[in-house]
Amino acid sequence: MIGKTKIYGIVIFIICMLFSLVFRLVVLQILNSDKFALVAENLHNATIKIQPERGRIFDRNGNPLALNVPSYEIFWRRVSNIIDKNKLKEIFTLAGQDWTSIEERIDSGANFIYISRSVGEDFLNFVRENSVKGIEWKEHKNRVYPCGELAANIVGFMGTDGGLEGIEKDYEEYLKGKSGLTLAQRDAKGNILYVLDGKVSTLEPGCDIHLTIDRVIQHIAEKEIKEIKNNFAPESVSVVIMEPKTGRILALANYPSYDPNRFQDFSFSDFKNRAITDLYEPGSIFKIITASAALEEKIISPKDRIFCENGSYRVAGHIIRDVHPYGWLNFREALLYSSNIAFTKVAQKMGEEELYKYIKKFGFGEKTGVDLAGEADGLLRDVNKWSKLSIGAIPYGQEIGVTPLQLATAVSAVANDGMLMQPFIVKEIVDEKGAVVKHNLVTAKRRVISSASAKLLTNLLVDVVENGTGQAAIVDGYSIAGKTGTSQKYIPGEGYSQTKFVSSFIGYAPANDPQVLILVVVNEPKGAYYGGQVAAPSFKIIMEKILRYLEVLPDKMRLEIAGL
Repeated sequence: MIGKTKIYGIVIFIICMLFSLVFRLVVLQILNSDKFALVAENLHNATIKIQPERGRIFDRNGNPLALNVPSYEIFWRRVSNIIDKNKLKEIFTLAGQDWTSIEERIDSGANFIYISRSVGEDFLNFVRENSVKGIEWKEHKNRVYPCGELAANIVGFMGTDGGLEGIEKDYEEYLKGKSGLTLAQRDAKGNILYVLDGKVSTLEPGCDIHLTIDRVIQHIAEKEIKEIKNNFAPESVSVVIMEPKTGRILALANYPSYDPNRFQDFSFSDFKNRAITDLYEPGSIFKIITASAALEEKIISPKDRIFCENGSYRVAGHIIRDVHPYGWLNFREALLYSSNIAFTKVAQKMGEEELYKYIKKFGFGEKTGVDLAGEADGLLRDVNKWSKLSIGAIPYGQEIGVTPLQLATAVSAVANDGMLMQPFIVKEIVDEKGAVVKHNLVTAKRRVISSASAKLLTNLLVDVVENGTGQAAIVDGYSIAGKTGTSQKYIPGEGYSQTKFVSSFIGYAPANDPQVLILVVVNEPKGAYYGGQVAAPSFKIIMEKILRYLEVLPDKMRLEIAGL
């Protein structure tokens, strides 16, 4: 038999255990109840980040280039034991779901089922009209580029974490806005079930960006680029269109290009904005810069005669040639017929230092400072590193690398009475309340030549179009100042190619009051390759359409209105 002492001991032990258990329950359920309730709540609730609506991108007239189009995430959650399966079946089936498997999940006690993770507004309206208890939805914004390929190399595109190319990337800080926080509920496995109404912090939408680009002008340029592609099968094409008086860029068009709505279907090289990234030797268009310096320094006048050596001239052991052999030409004729020899002789008379000074003043060898990332510096060796041949090559656009935008900006200075302007492509940035966050002003960088020299050179360039190598660029009713360019491509290790060329044309109109400047650059056209054959005709088509679109009056009408 068990002794009384042992029985008392067991009883006392049991009583102590009961007291200990009660004490533990008091600690857990009363003294620490708030702490453990919070732990339990955290197991089922979560604070999640919600993204703000991204800022949009527009052209200068308010036409959209990048928008946010809503899509909807629709789901069902159990809110009672009374379930309208007939209506649920209709909605799940319309969303493409297998109702048999869905019904099995509901009957097995599922509390949350996705109907669809992305549907349009039509489906959402159907769900609203057939109101079913427990069906809820959440709105998402999809980035859409309504113009497809139009201005794709400017606008760029975005991925899941923000902008990846173009304006979308360069202006990410303005476009993305500020994210907010909201409360959501978890299931037993920790999965997010649905978003609750409680907000922890407020969203700040992104800013809208308004460009200087004109959608119509961009379309005109891109349409003509397709014609160049079909006719000459080039490696690439760039077209730059500017307002020479302001520096505003009206169009930057490139081939190859891509559709940002499906950018994953294109190669990385298609994303490049070649108008600001690709270097090439400008060829005879660069004679505009040499002529500017020579006229400004009064090294030459339009009537001064130059002996062009009958088409062959030796400099530092190398032969410089003209396309056609010429004897004596005055400077006007030398520009008219684009004589390499004449411009070499003018540069020799001017001297390396003076020529280099003007090349730098026009902005070559450095970025233009356009408000786009990825711009190349260009290639201009310091004058102390020029070879003995450089003075016989640079004056007509060899031994120097430029981007299309650099060249267009420089020649715009001639069109603008000698004043070099800062090019820009973002007009302004506006927040969700309509307040202007940033506004780009028209900015003059410096005077490169006098107004008199600019006007004189403009008259000579009008002569080039009307009577010289640029006749394919004539636009009826308007005076066009312009210049052709045809440059042999330099192949490292081989020298200048005899089969690969860059064809170009630059011009502005009306010549006496320039509203538009256009540069067309065609890299490695097949068949014809002279700038006057390949680029000038496209310049004419683009300029003709733009002048009509901008309602620029023909020269005669403008003079009549002015009483001249």
